[in-house]
Amino acid sequence: MEKQKSFSALSYLALLFFPLAIFATPPPPITQAQQILSLKEEEAQQHLPIQIQGVVTAADPSWNGQFFIQDSSAGVFVDSRVQPIPTPGTLLRVTGVTEPGAFAPIVGRPLWKAVGSSSLPPAKSVSIEQLVTGSEDGQRVQVQGWVHSARKEAGQWILALVEGSSRVDLMLPRNFEPPISKFLGAKISTAGVPTPKRMNYNLRRLVSVQLWLSSSDDLRLIQPASPDPRSSPPTPIRSITQYSIDNSPGRRFLIQGIVTFHSGDTLYLSDATGGLEVRLAEEIAPKIGDEIEVVGFPIVERGLPILVDAIFSPTGNQGKVVPKSIQSVQQLRDGYLHGDLTRIEGQLVNILEKPSVLNPSFTTLTLAVKTSEGVVTAEFTQIYPEKRADRFEIGSQIAVKGICYTQTDHEGSFQGFFLLVPSLADITLLRPASPFTARRLALALAVALLVLLAVSLWGRHLLTKNLGLQGDIRERNAVLNERARLAADLHDTLEQSLVGLSLQCKTALALIPPGGERAKHHLEVAKEGITQTHAELRRSIWDLTPQALESFDLIEAMTRVLKQSADSAGLDFQANVQGDLPPLEAFLKQNLLRIVQEAGTNAVKHASASQLGLQMILSPEKIILSVTDDGVGMSEAARQPDPHHGFGIRGMQERAKRIGAVLQIEKGVPRGTIVRITLAISPVLSPEISSNS
Repeated sequence: MEKQKSFSALSYLALLFFPLAIFATPPPPITQAQQILSLKEEEAQQHLPIQIQGVVTAADPSWNGQFFIQDSSAGVFVDSRVQPIPTPGTLLRVTGVTEPGAFAPIVGRPLWKAVGSSSLPPAKSVSIEQLVTGSEDGQRVQVQGWVHSARKEAGQWILALVEGSSRVDLMLPRNFEPPISKFLGAKISTAGVPTPKRMNYNLRRLVSVQLWLSSSDDLRLIQPASPDPRSSPPTPIRSITQYSIDNSPGRRFLIQGIVTFHSGDTLYLSDATGGLEVRLAEEIAPKIGDEIEVVGFPIVERGLPILVDAIFSPTGNQGKVVPKSIQSVQQLRDGYLHGDLTRIEGQLVNILEKPSVLNPSFTTLTLAVKTSEGVVTAEFTQIYPEKRADRFEIGSQIAVKGICYTQTDHEGSFQGFFLLVPSLADITLLRPASPFTARRLALALAVALLVLLAVSLWGRHLLTKNLGLQGDIRERNAVLNERARLAADLHDTLEQSLVGLSLQCKTALALIPPGGERAKHHLEVAKEGITQTHAELRRSIWDLTPQALESFDLIEAMTRVLKQSADSAGLDFQANVQGDLPPLEAFLKQNLLRIVQEAGTNAVKHASASQLGLQMILSPEKIILSVTDDGVGMSEAARQPDPHHGFGIRGMQERAKRIGAVLQIEKGVPRGTIVRITLAISPVLSPEISSNS
């Protein structure tokens, strides 16, 4: 029978825990890379188990053990920190958990084991435009394009591969020294694994990509580079992007000219035929006035020619470009002056600071000049010019020299132009402004009107404020008088009655004959109740008396209120003051007094103490007030504010928070309680608190 009962109990337990066992079963592991990449960010954060097998497609010593692995479904990043890292072509068995990764889901907390070697998976053919979308992240792909530049960083060669308006950096194997002259300007095909180059990590957004090659064998020449343009005479600037039977996306041009402007990796060149914007492959620019040769690739942006990925070499000569003048608006529309050094003359009509046209994230100085062709703006290319343009007054005649920058729409249609001014040295004062300009007269009149308006409004404001203050004073006096009357009535009637009752109880206790312990007990209870009621009444009278902080300073007011509480309960009282009281707002004084008063009331009511103390440490920066007693103390729970048990501690906490003070309730040594209020005096804090009151 006992065995049957035991079996029945076990059966019930099994039935009870069977559903829990089902729900506790871990999910099956993910076995394909494509399943990992298909997870949403919140799903990848669940650390789902992973068991996959694939071949390493990309790894580099700078990755600190991390690598890419690809199986038959897709490629995925493995966040490994184990050294040495596996080499491309190694077949691995990897276990781990899913993680969201910085851009795409990855394998986190991996453990891997080499199980052999394998050839790299076939590369998927994609365009560079598709590559920069990030959809092929971690997949072995094949792209083709034109090599625009080559640079070496940290011992590794990097080629810039361009296809149309899209580009990607090719990260070549570290032990490979490519024949740069063979690749520069050539069309090539290559295979590798794309990874993020730059990202907005907070928003998980891709900015640019790079393609990592595992072997130099992945580079294949499709179309050889054009002949080195330095073997031929320089091309005139005006001939750039004109028709030529030899034009191709990989053709480079040699330009020779004088530097008229440079900023970062951008410079402008001028020769006898015109001006041209040049974007260098690196931010090493020559000086203005240098004659240089540049070799680069021409492109067209908004209908305007630009030489990009350019490298330069100085000729050793210096030159001076004579600025061109604007002959007609049609000359500007046709683009004859774009990128060339240009000079305008006219009247300065405005000086303003506004976002730069070329870089709206920066604010720069802009001049508006009225010329015979209309109003032309001249923008300083420096964010903060070396000298302000205040010496050029509105209305003065000036000459401005700068780069003519033609503004066009997406189809290349003319929209306007402005001048890029390198420095204030490119502005010449031709004639000062008249001392009696319409602007100055209007400004003087406006100032006079504003002064009259301000005086009128201020007088009206003072009148309204005085009337309001008079009303407030009358209301306050009425309230104070009523409070004083009520306090006097309580003192003259109820308090005197309580004193009389206390004396009667004391007399009755003295007259009780021996054996009347029961009557004596009841009289003592009544006398104690009368004493407590008397103390509460005196505190109420104190609160109603308006002269508490008007008749005494804060130190004396706090001393009086605590001494009154101590005297009412027969406690010894001591006060210790260190330092001088700094100036305080009335709102601060009132709340500090009420906190100290409440702390004394709590000590008298609940502490069963024999001594009550007040310590004040005063300085211009800080006030520290401590109310102490030698009573039974408070437990940790009792020191916390409780909304269900009265106002005491909660009220002190709220008052302290209201004035920006810190309230601490600590256990005394060896016994008792310490209530400490710390108020930092800040020149910023007091006006805010005063306004909030």
